[in-house]
Amino acid sequence: MKNFDFHQHIQFDYEKKYGYLESAWIGHRYFIYDLISNLKPEVIVELGTHWGGSLFSMTQPIKDFKLLTKIYGIDTWKGDKQAGFYNENVFAVVKKIKDTIYKNVNIILVRKFFDEAVSDFKNKSIDLLHIDGLHTYEAVKHDFDIWLPKVKRDGIIIFHDVLERKDDFGVYKLWDELKIKYKYFEFINFHGLGLIFIGNQSFNFDKIYQNYYPLLHKINEFDKDIKSKDKDIKSKDKDIKLKEILVEEYGNELKKIDESMKVFFNLQKEILKLYRERSDYQLQLNYLTSSRFYKFWQSFVKLRKFLKL
Repeated sequence: MKNFDFHQHIQFDYEKKYGYLESAWIGHRYFIYDLISNLKPEVIVELGTHWGGSLFSMTQPIKDFKLLTKIYGIDTWKGDKQAGFYNENVFAVVKKIKDTIYKNVNIILVRKFFDEAVSDFKNKSIDLLHIDGLHTYEAVKHDFDIWLPKVKRDGIIIFHDVLERKDDFGVYKLWDELKIKYKYFEFINFHGLGLIFIGNQSFNFDKIYQNYYPLLHKINEFDKDIKSKDKDIKSKDKDIKLKEILVEEYGNELKKIDESMKVFFNLQKEILKLYRERSDYQLQLNYLTSSRFYKFWQSFVKLRKFLKL
């Protein structure tokens, strides 16, 4: 049995060229590597493959230990309302990784809806079923119900996002129901990963867990700490954005004031111009009213009124 330090030497070949394959599942890859290398399943079926992060993490131990496992990736590779819709490039990448990096592993890519593919498998033929399709409660419960008969009596079913509660995600609802009925195991990090055991296992899973994951509690606590800090960061980010909005609004108000001041100064110039013109007129008027001709004219007007001419 390997110890925890063994993980330091595990290499996921796809990572060298393709990174984490944009997978929210990637935090569970060491666990699935250990599980498959000990379980040595004959048939693995994955419902929902997308870029292949989980599929190729399960494929790596098959390659490393030269297992005779058949692994099926079932997906339309068109996307859905939760993961988003995408073009043919996604499937092209998955197929290229299969045909190059894992060309000696028996990987079968099935481009079908889950309901269409279920009839391709005999009852009690699957050792490990990974359900990671549309995550609404109705969808994941439907997938579980129609695929359960295909799993062996001592098989394992894995669900991702068992703790995710955002938007219309509903895997956690089904997970709460299944935990009452089946023996289960749960990881709370990376959105939650849940395993249910259909019957008695041919190996001691608890022993595997104890040998491989003595630091899981610390990992989970670290994950909680990260989430807490992430909330603080988001809260501070909201404050920063609010300040930015206020600064922008303040800047806009300053611009309006600046424009108003320009109008004001222009009006002042007009007023000063009018004052100058008025002063000029007043000077001219004073000059006229003080002239001899004006005084003579005033006397003439008064005399005319007196004589009533």
